[in-house]
Amino acid sequence: MTTQTRTTERRGSISQASSEISLNRPRRQSKVVDTRPKHLTLGDFELTNVVDCEEYVLCCKYSPNGEVFAVGLGNGMIKVYSKKGEFQYVLTDADTKTRRYPVTWLRFYANKDDSKSDQNKMLAATYTAGYVKIWHWPTQQCVYTFQEQERQPLALDFNCNFQHLFVAGSDCAINCYDFQTKKLIRKLSASESRERMDGHKNRIHAIRSHPVMDTVFLTGGWDETIHYWDERAAQSQKHFAGPHLCGDALDIIADHQVILTGSWRKSSTLQIWDFTSGELIKDAFEKNATSMLYCTKFCPKEYILCAGNEKNEAIVYDYSILQMIGGITDLEHAVYCADNDPSSTKPNMIVGSGKNIFIVNDRSRIR
Repeated sequence: MTTQTRTTERRGSISQASSEISLNRPRRQSKVVDTRPKHLTLGDFELTNVVDCEEYVLCCKYSPNGEVFAVGLGNGMIKVYSKKGEFQYVLTDADTKTRRYPVTWLRFYANKDDSKSDQNKMLAATYTAGYVKIWHWPTQQCVYTFQEQERQPLALDFNCNFQHLFVAGSDCAINCYDFQTKKLIRKLSASESRERMDGHKNRIHAIRSHPVMDTVFLTGGWDETIHYWDERAAQSQKHFAGPHLCGDALDIIADHQVILTGSWRKSSTLQIWDFTSGELIKDAFEKNATSMLYCTKFCPKEYILCAGNEKNEAIVYDYSILQMIGGITDLEHAVYCADNDPSSTKPNMIVGSGKNIFIVNDRSRIR
């Protein structure tokens, strides 16, 4: 989602607490303003902390072990916090200080088979200023910058073996990099044919690698199509139409062989598709969606996390019956991002709204 879209997007608002009149002093009014962020928790979920990030939160991501989470901000900074929300590091360099453009996407390097433990402390980020940065977050050092100044990189993902990095952007194309050599392997995009739909025709806002197929990944964006790519081919292999993606709202679960999409619109927001055929399996909110979605993902495979605006919320659903189990709603600002803690068997989550990160945990004894 572009900076302009985020800026002009209508955000929900909740009025400040009204003035209270002291009964003991009827001629004097004592104005008490509640400055705490407004919210309503649902189900057995509990708000455990609110982190003030000081700038607008555009993306957030837990580390693979759930010990820390990173937050990408509108001024080009990345902040890293402990699991409980304690500030740890800030990631910034001369580029980000000079061009204070938004961070649009975050992914931690998480190769369990990599013997270089230090490499598992890497974090990849896209910036609308026209570059992708790889950070060693414990030392706050940028170890490499991929220059993409001819476009705005908007989303990225590692393939399942973490050897390649796929970067999608405003030019409707995907750059495939070798993560070890930092060389561009191939640029994937639609052909010039008007008869074939073999790539995107508008900005790409979501990308997701297949969990076990190391050359396969999916993309989606503003042109309301989901494309299947194999990095060995220049054009997409097939596609299906429907979802309108504006953020991290595309996921795959290999166990069920399904695709999950979240659309930024007033109907048919959460949809589940068959991975092999691309056929629609379930249109969960065809007519009664409560929010226009910026973020959708499995958390873990038994649950679905949906976050967006209108009601400014992050809600968790049971995947098998698509019934809400809880979450947080009625926040003061739109929810542009959310993520679940991968170290937990419960759908504990972080939720980005305005300049805050809300840490919301599932306190149910059943799950």
